[in-house]
Amino acid sequence: MSATESHRAYTRARHAITFLLLTVSIVGLLVTEGSQIVDPTTTARPDEVTTRSVIPDRPTTPTPTRRPARAAAGPAPVTGGANTPDDRLAAAAVTGVEQFWRAEFPARFGRPWRDIRGFVAVDPADAANPPPCLRRSLDLSEQALYCPMTDSVAWDRATLVPELRREYGDAAVVVALAHEIGHAVQDRIGVDMAAQLAEPERFPTILLEGMADCFAGVALDAVARGEVAGLSADPLQVDRALQALLSFRDPVGTIPRHGAHGNAFDRASAFIRGYRSGARECAAMTVEEVTRTELAPGSVPDPARGTLGQPTRPDAVGSDTRDWFARLTASRGQRLPSVALVSGVRCPPASCVLATVTVPRERLESVHRRFGDYAGATVLASRYALASLSALGRPTVGPLAGRTAVCLAGAYTRTVLARDRGVTLSPGDLDEAVDSLLADDQAARDAAGDPPTGDTGLDRVHHFRTGVLGGPARCGV
Repeated sequence: MSATESHRAYTRARHAITFLLLTVSIVGLLVTEGSQIVDPTTTARPDEVTTRSVIPDRPTTPTPTRRPARAAAGPAPVTGGANTPDDRLAAAAVTGVEQFWRAEFPARFGRPWRDIRGFVAVDPADAANPPPCLRRSLDLSEQALYCPMTDSVAWDRATLVPELRREYGDAAVVVALAHEIGHAVQDRIGVDMAAQLAEPERFPTILLEGMADCFAGVALDAVARGEVAGLSADPLQVDRALQALLSFRDPVGTIPRHGAHGNAFDRASAFIRGYRSGARECAAMTVEEVTRTELAPGSVPDPARGTLGQPTRPDAVGSDTRDWFARLTASRGQRLPSVALVSGVRCPPASCVLATVTVPRERLESVHRRFGDYAGATVLASRYALASLSALGRPTVGPLAGRTAVCLAGAYTRTVLARDRGVTLSPGDLDEAVDSLLADDQAARDAAGDPPTGDTGLDRVHHFRTGVLGGPARCGV
């Protein structure tokens, strides 16, 4: 299932839903959030005691404190399906995730959980049995939804579940259904259909979807910790699940408006907020916090995979990046070393940042070809970040150096988003950075060429997000 096909399917389902209910309360799979102005990622959950700096010199995904898995209450009340492996996985996902919320919800919000009335596995080709809230089964093709009218979750069992498993793995099915259950959580904290109809400006789609993504992050964290009976996910599987989530971003060039759903940065930001900070942080999200990072088509167009508003060769982007890091370093009383783009040279251990940072051109171009131009620009910015760290007498080798480099690349991106730089972004550029950080560790490598041991793609996106939202000070510089 390609992202383009998913967007088209979502659009069909969304239009049908809006027509039927005249409300944004029914939401298709993975329709997104806006990024958070205040970074909450250092907030500990009430049941955890953590000491965590913004960029600690250790993996930022903490070693799970394994607690006994909560026993499932019994078979999920799923109607439909044929007991195939895909059906069993979906049933295990909704059973496990709801059982998690039965315990988590009263612990976090001080009120009992009200069980979801039903789960429906739908075959879109079965016209005789349409899903809840929709007139036609076909409108749910490649999608899932939460229907507040019947308090039920439905999903396409014929295409959505098997395609998610094939492309992203079992955890992708869990995150998809956890997102829809997240809407049920939303309903139970008072952000229900009545509230949405009464105050549409307070509860726009972008906020509702961000909250659901955030609640999905809470559930995936519990799965990764081994706390959900029948479900498991290692760090790589969590990364793949997040990739699945991001595949449902708004199409490139979407005009930011009340009904927009969010780009990759928005979606990842919401998910990470829940994954790292817990359910209360999700419930605390407000429209005043949400800031759109999508760029309207009024900026430089992106006919292919996103293109910077300036020439995209590393040499051209590098001049703007160098100027920003030179000013940053000068503001701390030091001078930025030179940075050289070279061919056929791998940066030798420990020597790259004594006077000159050597960046292999082939590495940048490889990232550029695979993910897009701003992915390459992000790697380049992280190399200038190492040069700044060298000038400031900070470590340039080791896990802390790599994490801080990614964070500072985000801080530079913050100024580009504000459009106070010579380089401007086009629609899709920020997504390229997120995609590359989630799948590739080039930007997190230290001066010796080594990435932080144990870090995941989610960690790298978290560090980048910290810089985008908070600037250099949040990176510890």
